[in-house]
Amino acid sequence: MLSLLMGAGAFAAQSRLDAFVAKIKGMDVQARKAAMKALTPADRKALHAEYKALPASEKAAVNAALGRRGQARGSAKVKAPKGGIGTVQYDTHTPAGFRDNWGGVVGNNFNTGFGNPHTISVVTFSMNGTFAFTPVRVYGAPAGTVAPVLAGTTFAGLPIGTLVTWNLPDIVGHNGQFLGGVEQSGSFSSINTTFVGVQIDANNGGQGFHGMNINLAGNGYNPAPTAGGGPFNTIFRATGNNLPVELMGFDVQ
Repeated sequence: MLSLLMGAGAFAAQSRLDAFVAKIKGMDVQARKAAMKALTPADRKALHAEYKALPASEKAAVNAALGRRGQARGSAKVKAPKGGIGTVQYDTHTPAGFRDNWGGVVGNNFNTGFGNPHTISVVTFSMNGTFAFTPVRVYGAPAGTVAPVLAGTTFAGLPIGTLVTWNLPDIVGHNGQFLGGVEQSGSFSSINTTFVGVQIDANNGGQGFHGMNINLAGNGYNPAPTAGGGPFNTIFRATGNNLPVELMGFDVQ
């Protein structure tokens, strides 16, 4: 498609960008990120050069194919924002056969994999046990053992082992780390479906371990708890603008 718009002498070079666009067109955010990360520095540089050489109208066509929202600036130059709607997910969606032995809020310390400022719009989590009410909280950055509550709600009758979505009131223009988790009941490490517990994942999803716990009242923050003898990631994810940084620019890194 795009290669036909170029002169014959540029066909070979343009075909690389054409092929890459065809490959990732229609992919979701996570798949596009993986495709971009797989590029070598030489590949990225070549794609950047080809993209830069396109006239504004064809850059707009590439942006549209990749799901990028370009804005014209100056002399019809199109630049895509580095942000976009995405999800920070530290877990591999492999629930462990045990839980964090904690009666407060268990969740993740979100401190890598996204840009600033960001908007937190949705959290998604999975339970290993539910009983009566399930409080869910999002906190700002901790200071010592305390952290401010940014948003909270309570669910009842949640399913077990199924992703649950909370469309929270948008937390707009937030910068830096934040915490999110579910208040558990009981203080045991084995899974007990008659109590409230959030699923954890003992695997490293590629960004290290981010499991944390904190008392619901906002004190007693523990940034590195263990379960089953090791660190963990909670199956608790955050979605919003600039979470994570959209890696669809062809800028030379």
